Amino acid sequence: MMYYTHIAFALLSSLIAIKFLNISNPYIFILIVCFVSLIPDIDNKDSKLGRKFKFVSMFFEHRGILHTIFPPLLLFILLSYFNYNLFAWAVLIGYLSHILIDGLTLEGINFLHPISSFRISGFVRTGAFFEIIFFLLFVGLDVFYLVKMVF
Repeated sequence: MMYYTHIAFALLSSLIAIKFLNISNPYIFILIVCFVSLIPDIDNKDSKLGRKFKFVSMFFEHRGILHTIFPPLLLFILLSYFNYNLFAWAVLIGYLSHILIDGLTLEGINFLHPISSFRISGFVRTGAFFEIIFFLLFVGLDVFYLVKMVF
């Protein structure tokens, strides 16, 4: 998926999470979730973050270990251990939001790499028609939840 779709879905995920978690600062939480949702693609030298950190793609294959469940779980445990709960939940939700919707793409993800070769893939071609539909759906739901929160 494109970066803007990841951000739109991360925003939606953060707005939903705020309803269920005791978030002390929702604005910081939302910003962290949206930023972290871009991190898994840092292993792609053509992605938004990958262009700024090209060296990362020399060490990691795209949709390899950075597109698994392990980095967000490790970061969540580490941040929780040091009692940074706001950051722990924001990182977990942002990262998982990225992995979840990448599972809808034709390229898919192997969320247990390198332990398993099981791959989840969907029908969405990155940057094509269905991704735009998903993006618009996420933006519409974002607006709905934001309006609902204000009123």
